[in-house]
Amino acid sequence: MKRLVLASLALLACAFALGVGAHTVVEKTEPATDAPLDSSPPTIEVQFKHAMQMTSVVVLDAAKSERKLTFTPATSAALITINDPALQAGRNEIRWKGLSKDGHVITGTLVFVVKQSSANP
Repeated sequence: MKRLVLASLALLACAFALGVGAHTVVEKTEPATDAPLDSSPPTIEVQFKHAMQMTSVVVLDAAKSERKLTFTPATSAALITINDPALQAGRNEIRWKGLSKDGHVITGTLVFVVKQSSANP
């Protein structure tokens, strides 16, 4: 009985370690999240710790208007490029969804703030 318990605990610990390692996190973005931007960048690069497959990206602007964004590549990668985000003045949330290496759905939010231009206070 003691062996069965120890074997079960070892198997559980192994499964936990494998599951945690299969998910990924954002390591950095270019431009950096939460940094004030003078204008919308032409692209946003998102570097993940491990390869993942992005499935959707949307931006929610300060007016709470949601718009779907395009990204590359469509296959599994650690570096994802969001094309032409057209961020509006104010706070913009980019909400992404993807599949980790083990097939689990992963999600996240990136925040970018675009300064109000002096012509449009």
